Amino acid sequence: MADNKKEKVGVQDIADILNISASTVSRALNDHPRISRDTKDKVWQVARRLGYFSGMPEYTPPEKSDAVAVLIPSLRSSFYREVIDGIEDYFDKKGFDVFIVNTRNDNGKAAGFFSKYKSYGISGVIHIVSDKTGSDLYKVPMAEALPVVTVLEPDKNTGVSSVLPDLYHGIYNSLKHLFSIGSKNITLLLEDENCPLDNQIVNSFASAMESVFGSFEGLSVYYTGRNEKGLKNFTNAVLSAKNRPEAIFIKDIYSAFSVENDLGRAGIEVPDDVLLVTIDTASGAKQLRSNMSILKLPAYEMGYKAAGMLLARIKDPRLDKKVAVVPANFVLKGSAMRFS
Repeated sequence: MADNKKEKVGVQDIADILNISASTVSRALNDHPRISRDTKDKVWQVARRLGYFSGMPEYTPPEKSDAVAVLIPSLRSSFYREVIDGIEDYFDKKGFDVFIVNTRNDNGKAAGFFSKYKSYGISGVIHIVSDKTGSDLYKVPMAEALPVVTVLEPDKNTGVSSVLPDLYHGIYNSLKHLFSIGSKNITLLLEDENCPLDNQIVNSFASAMESVFGSFEGLSVYYTGRNEKGLKNFTNAVLSAKNRPEAIFIKDIYSAFSVENDLGRAGIEVPDDVLLVTIDTASGAKQLRSNMSILKLPAYEMGYKAAGMLLARIKDPRLDKKVAVVPANFVLKGSAMRFS
């Protein structure tokens, strides 16, 4: 664990972080007219984060262990769970406690946590984004210089750092393979059109298809609504379609198994009649039968990367916003191969 010994906070600590003189810090804290509003705001942001209060230059913050919080929208998703594994493994080596906050995909709960994070002794937050989060959610951490890193990127510019999957490379390789065996009619089976990950999958497929096929006109997208009924509706649509897809990419390994079984019962075989690829994480890949191809999402690596970025921001709040990308890989197996 990290050293929990209390340390006194003074103006020099604030000055060192901002790389300005202690006298400038003192004047900013006392609202001196010759100090700019911008400098005053920066000084107060750092002062609040360190637990310094005006008139108490030797204030001692309450004893607490070094800790970060992870806001997760659901505990059911293998992607989210694997991101958590990467975060916990990183911070375990650094002596930080990690608190998991299940927001149940409710931005109101996330905003509520930000409003009272100080009572938990939190040094920074990783927010796993599950919908089109706006910039308003991060008003409190931005105003108080609380370090925040998102996994996946909010819909609007928020000013916080983010970690994203680089899906294009893996998708490009999968499409090159499909092109080599004459398959151009591609269908994506995803969960939610408002999910940032699903949006990125669609956009990456469109870009990669344009590069490989010269057009993305052969791309169709279905959303299941995260339930079994949605999968059944999709299967029925495939069975009744005049132009059956030549290849189907399905988010979540268990959804892929379900669709494969339903198609098989209807006499449509994988890979003879349709090619099948699942989109899932490394932990999902462990559940794969020997013949299932996978576009493997780098969830663990993204969590590990986000943890490192957050710690860097905790140590130096002056760091500029950063966006990091982690590549996804395509693993070809029998479900997307034809030999005749």
